Amino acid sequence: MSPLTLQHFRVADQPVLPWKNGGGTTREVAIAKRARGAGFRWRVSVAQVARDGPFSLYPGIDRSLWLLRGKGMILDVEGVERRLAQRFERFDFPGESRITARLIDGPTEDLNVMVERASTRATARLFALQAGGAEVVRAESSSTSREGEHLVVALGGALACFVGGEVVELAIGDALRWTTVPGDDVLLRAQGRRVELLHANFVARSK
Repeated sequence: MSPLTLQHFRVADQPVLPWKNGGGTTREVAIAKRARGAGFRWRVSVAQVARDGPFSLYPGIDRSLWLLRGKGMILDVEGVERRLAQRFERFDFPGESRITARLIDGPTEDLNVMVERASTRATARLFALQAGGAEVVRAESSSTSREGEHLVVALGGALACFVGGEVVELAIGDALRWTTVPGDDVLLRAQGRRVELLHANFVARSK
C-alpha cells in the first residue's frame, strides 16, 4: 500500500519569519494547519536566537526544543532555571509557560516541534545515521487503526528516503512529509557521510 500523501519541503522554499520581539528569526520547515480556523495541529521550525528575551506564548501547544548550534541558553521557566547547553539536548514544555532565555555565549540555532495538545499527539527524536547506515520507519509506529503523519528533516548530511517505490533525496535543511496506513514502511539511508536527522510522528487524538 503506497503512502497517501508525499511532500518534499526544500530548505530554499521554507519561509523565514521574524519574531514579534525582534530577538531572532524562525525558518518554518513544515506546518499542518487546522482544517477550520486559524492555528495549526503541528509545526516544525528552526529558530535563530540572536539575543536575550522572552519566548512567545502558545497556549494549548506542547513544545519540544533541541539545541542545534551555539553555546546554548539559560532559561528562566516560571522562576526555575534550566540550562540548555549540550548539542541535541532536548527540553519539553507547555507553550503557555512564561520563559525568558539568556544566551550563554552568542547566538544559537534551535529545532522546535510544536503540537496542538487537544487534537494531536506526537513522538519525535533526533538521531544520527553513520555513512551508508539505514533505518526503517515502520507504519505501525503511527497507529493500528488510523492514518499517521510522519516528518523527516535532514539536519546534517544528505539523506535518501525510499517511499512507496520512489526515492526522495534530502539535502541539509530539507524535509519530507508523508501520510501512511499500517503496512507502509519507509527506508532512510545516509548518503556519503554521517547524517543527523529528526523523525517526528503525528497522530490525531481520539474524540
